[in-house]
Amino acid sequence: MFKSRQFIIGIVISLIFFVVALLGVHLDQVWAALGRANYLWLVPALILYFIGVGVRAVRWRILLRPIIPEIGVKETFDVVVIGYMANDILPARIGELVRAYILSLRKGVTKTATLATIVVERIFDGITMIGFAAGAVLYIILTDRNALITGADHKLGTFLSSLQVPAIILTTIFLALLVVFLVIAASRSRTEAVINGTLRFLPGRFRERAEKIAHSFVDGLGSLRSGRSLGAVLLLSLVAWLFETSMYFVIGNLGFDLRGADGHPLPFYVYVLVCGVVNLSGLLPQAPGALGVFEFVGQSVLVGAFGVEQSQSISFVLVLHVALLLPITLLGIYYMTRQSIAYRDLIKLEETRASASEQAHELEGPLTDIELVQEGKIPEGEQGRPTIAQR
Repeated sequence: MFKSRQFIIGIVISLIFFVVALLGVHLDQVWAALGRANYLWLVPALILYFIGVGVRAVRWRILLRPIIPEIGVKETFDVVVIGYMANDILPARIGELVRAYILSLRKGVTKTATLATIVVERIFDGITMIGFAAGAVLYIILTDRNALITGADHKLGTFLSSLQVPAIILTTIFLALLVVFLVIAASRSRTEAVINGTLRFLPGRFRERAEKIAHSFVDGLGSLRSGRSLGAVLLLSLVAWLFETSMYFVIGNLGFDLRGADGHPLPFYVYVLVCGVVNLSGLLPQAPGALGVFEFVGQSVLVGAFGVEQSQSISFVLVLHVALLLPITLLGIYYMTRQSIAYRDLIKLEETRASASEQAHELEGPLTDIELVQEGKIPEGEQGRPTIAQR
């Protein structure tokens, strides 16, 4: 597993980003900034973060309801936390597949259907993060006129002044595409019609594979065909990420007293933009836990766009990243132990997925996992499955 090409590429990319993030940083100033921070604010920050994880568990329960009507929020919370833990310590976002396997063993639901709901989760997370980034920029353009002042000491204003019209146009396009997606997803017949119309242009073998994935998507979108469920998923996605953004705000403004180029505390929309951009950077190949990439992207936004002092910025991002990774990883290990899941089972699961993926020359991610399960390369039934014991 740790010798796989994807893992090595991710490690190399993360190391490069981490080194670049530290270029020009005076370590003594970083230590000084870390020493001045008020770490008591980590307590409310972590409370906010875990409330957000709880909201995600509620959202996943809604998505799972058409295929597992009886599942409770406590159970989805446990599995979500285990998945986060696996993503933080193992490559290739194996946590998504771990979640599907746990529910398959505990509830008897097919892994394909569960993976489809996780794909839907990712879509809504991506929509929310794009909305955060676009919304923060649009908010600055429309309301915070002082932020648009240009000049050497006003990096954000100089940048945004040349992008006002493109930002408005792109935001409008994004909202229009979102509406189109929701209208299509709300009807199974409409979804199937769009899929059939799109896939008929693909060549035979690729069309067959795409149809398998598409049918899993159709099943996974079941909860979105209810207006009430659709509204709940959208709202919960927004609420979950706002809680995480509030964690950023508490640690940054109250724990580190971050200030922009104007000497004033950073407004909330700065953290909305940071949250959106650093999470969108998760699309890049990287080491488990986004090590290096998270630090580089977070610091780049704070320093490059808002003029936050560099040593303060990197200190804040480092502490924030540890707060995002360590507590939920420890809790995930605890839940994994309670459910009689061994670390070697996760390793075996990842090795099975990596081997099958490499043989099929596939990309990483849940779409590939759906296809591999359906083709029998990752077993769907009893034979060949990892030995993850039921509680």
